[in-house]
Amino acid sequence: MTDNARNDVPAVAENRTSHRNFRRRKPWHEGRGSAQKAQGNKQGKPQPKIFFCGDPHGEFEYINRTVEKYHPDAIVILGDLQPPEDLETLLAPTLALTQVWWIPGNHDTDCEEYYDRLWHGPIAEHNLHGRVADVVGLRIAGLGGVFRGQIWMPEGRPNYQSATGFVRRSPKTNLWRGGLPRRHRSSIFPATYEALQQCKADILVTHEAAGCHKKGFDAIDRLAKSLGVRWLFHGHQHEDCEYGVYKGMQVRAVGFRGIVDLNGRVVRPAEIDPRDILVMQQAGEEPSPDELDSVPFDYQEMLDRLKARDNGTDYSPSNVSRRPSRYFNRNGRNRYNRDQRQNGSEGNANKSKNQS
Repeated sequence: MTDNARNDVPAVAENRTSHRNFRRRKPWHEGRGSAQKAQGNKQGKPQPKIFFCGDPHGEFEYINRTVEKYHPDAIVILGDLQPPEDLETLLAPTLALTQVWWIPGNHDTDCEEYYDRLWHGPIAEHNLHGRVADVVGLRIAGLGGVFRGQIWMPEGRPNYQSATGFVRRSPKTNLWRGGLPRRHRSSIFPATYEALQQCKADILVTHEAAGCHKKGFDAIDRLAKSLGVRWLFHGHQHEDCEYGVYKGMQVRAVGFRGIVDLNGRVVRPAEIDPRDILVMQQAGEEPSPDELDSVPFDYQEMLDRLKARDNGTDYSPSNVSRRPSRYFNRNGRNRYNRDQRQNGSEGNANKSKNQS
């Protein structure tokens, strides 16, 4: 073999390498899979426009208005939807414009109507609970519902490992429609949690709060770490809070009827929980006009609804001492109950003074 022949070999290899390096590639958004899109986002490509919606509790018009205004690629509702009518009607404008994904909250199994409209309605197949789904190029994992002591509290030993085990050990009179009791269809079972730990995702959405919240669970943090997520969004607590980077991920609490985007920026400000307005009034604190304006129904109507729900208990200021104590523990506003426990009759005197 001549020297010229030997010299030709590397020249050919170099030309092939050069051809590979300069081969034309399609744009990232043309004909490429979801995993490549997700990788593209890490490399500075445009993120999909996904909105995360806090607990609606039966009100959906604000979601329709927001979607019509901003046209997101998808929305994810973080539980406690409680649809008062069929979702085809309530979310008609939204369903026509974007994808609607959701996880159940603890109140979504309060009655058969809520359950059927969600689990057998137009968004039933987009229930993220206990699975990972590709949502416009990002992998979103969902853990809906809440931890309940009858089933499992994360730091303790579970009473039931799975829904199947619960049904097998329960008398037929405790079952609903031949299966799991309706209430526990929004309970978190260890089997669901552990199966989700074996997956990988970019985003985790939960109804329960992460460990950085005072009422959150470290189990949510462990799940997020196993999934390897970059973002975590939760509802349930009705508090709007941007925690920032927590245990290597961005954690965001979405408030009552609030909406945020993938970066945690507020798209639609959260409303104040009507129960907090009531607590402030009865603790002698006057809500600001902005807080009162955010309540979607008037104060007296709220009192009437609470009275009807809780077996006729009168929650007007003159009967404040009969109000269940659980309502005084939201957002640290428990001053009245603390005074009453410590000072006895003196606490009642303070109450009368505050109401005058």
